[in-house]
Amino acid sequence: MNRRHFSHCSRAGLRRCIIACFTLALAAGGFPVRAQTPDFLDPRLLDPRVTQSTIVDTICRPGYVDEVLPPFDDLMHEKEQLLKQRRIDPPSASQYALDHRMPVLLGGSPTAQTNLDIRRWDGRGGQRSKERLTVFLKRCVCAGEMPLVRAQAAISGDWATRFPNLSSLTCSGQ
Repeated sequence: MNRRHFSHCSRAGLRRCIIACFTLALAAGGFPVRAQTPDFLDPRLLDPRVTQSTIVDTICRPGYVDEVLPPFDDLMHEKEQLLKQRRIDPPSASQYALDHRMPVLLGGSPTAQTNLDIRRWDGRGGQRSKERLTVFLKRCVCAGEMPLVRAQAAISGDWATRFPNLSSLTCSGQ
């Protein structure tokens, strides 16, 4: 909306008029409620080979991740580049892991630059916790207890806050 939508308001009362119009529209249900778009919806993070209909042949098949990941040396090169970009000193490098923002175990792209980041190993939001949650969600997907897209939504964004106690999760109620 812009100012011409409120031309019936006086110049001095424009702010009050806008607030009143928004309040009325919200009360009447006139504006759709939109959540922030999760990262997992960005197709650049996802592997197009992995869908709900292909999980048996992809992420649920033993050895799948080992087959699709680039060679270890290539991954370490990516990690080094990200550490340099973040100005993290080489002696501290072992405190960080190369992170796939959308884990490959849940259909994340194994090679897309946009899916790569670095994350500290330890801490509530650390890579160890993320890997534990990822494995749990993959088990739920492969057991047919959770759709892939729901698992992807669960691991995207601020998963560490949403899942502070990883030991009490269930596939149906996480």
